[in-house]
Amino acid sequence: MFSCLLGENRDIFFPKLSSELHLTSFADIAVKFLQARGFTPYLCESEQEAREKSAILPAQGLWPCLFAQSDTTGEKPCEEFYTDTEQPDLQRFADIGIVKNQLQISPLQLRQFLQELHALRQRGSWHRQDLIQLVQSVLPDFSHKETGKFLDSKM
Repeated sequence: MFSCLLGENRDIFFPKLSSELHLTSFADIAVKFLQARGFTPYLCESEQEAREKSAILPAQGLWPCLFAQSDTTGEKPCEEFYTDTEQPDLQRFADIGIVKNQLQISPLQLRQFLQELHALRQRGSWHRQDLIQLVQSVLPDFSHKETGKFLDSKM
């Protein structure tokens, strides 16, 4: 919302990290959330154990948890908001940085991208690799890590 009110065209707003605001893992967030709700996390060895314990442990003030390594497509150890080639504006706001983007593609490239995207939609079906290649055609630095595993199947 801030970017649409305070930003300019192609500005990307991101949270600035500081010593007070540092990277927090999802496991740490889950533990703090459970503790705030009055539960003590109970670490499980497998998904099956967590499912079995979920029927009995909450009544005892314990919550079964299974924390696994991130190995699904699209996940990364930390979120990067700008690259080495970009100059973020870190002065304008105390807690928010801004990446000022210049349009790096020609109108012809953009038209071709939109035409190919429209063609995919008209087909009614497409493969993920089609979309990845299409995005990479206009964003050569776009990096995609394919593992063959997806977050939906882990939930």
